[in-house]
Amino acid sequence: MTIAAAEKSPILEVHGVVKRLGGVDILKGINFTVAEGSVVAIIGASGSGKSTLLRCLNMLIVPDDGEIVWKGQRVGWVQKGSTWVRQKEKELLGYRTQVGMVFQSFNLFPQMTALENIIEAPMTVLGRKRSEIEEEAHALLRKVRLSHRVKAYPHQMSGGEQQRVAIARALAMKPKAMLFDEVTSALDPELKGEVLTVMRELAAEGMTMILVSHEMGFVRHVADEVLFMHQGIVKERGNPSDVLVNPASAELQAFLQRVTD
Repeated sequence: MTIAAAEKSPILEVHGVVKRLGGVDILKGINFTVAEGSVVAIIGASGSGKSTLLRCLNMLIVPDDGEIVWKGQRVGWVQKGSTWVRQKEKELLGYRTQVGMVFQSFNLFPQMTALENIIEAPMTVLGRKRSEIEEEAHALLRKVRLSHRVKAYPHQMSGGEQQRVAIARALAMKPKAMLFDEVTSALDPELKGEVLTVMRELAAEGMTMILVSHEMGFVRHVADEVLFMHQGIVKERGNPSDVLVNPASAELQAFLQRVTD
């Protein structure tokens, strides 16, 4: 993160977010902020609430309490008089175009080529003409090193190639921030490297990123801040060189031993 980014007001704020599923508190009052241009990594064991938190940030899951604030505006709710009213799905589109999300599963349209997968959302959601965005889509494919796969269908691509198309598809909406949910967990080591290289370059370009990952080497070198989640709370947070090298809690010590063995 640059000094300029560090001095800016938070672009995203999370205040006391709680989420209950099946009567169980999955998130128990999460608080953190994200500065524009920074990279925040969320780590922790399976079931700690990481993916639930990421989905709350994009309002794919609605928190039961607390609030998410994007550029000073509360997300998911609008004030009408003295009452806060839930926003409808179509009213959330503006926010979701600014905060892109890439999932563990690639979720590409199987009947569409790489190029068509990328231009679909700008055409249907933003109403842009195909002729306007094809050049941008070609540039995005070059960015993720897939200019040779323009006409390839998902079944003709490796998992790493499909995930890079998914990243390009998210970038086609010109987001101000990106959420990555375990995007390399289904890939073998060589293909993981392809995807992590693209993410590393996005971070270097100043893209605000919040990522859930078990790739500790990547987190150590790319993240500005690490949040360690345990049983629905942020157990530890701080600079990677502190949190990952000198874990304060027994829970984080045990987690790091498991993922680095």
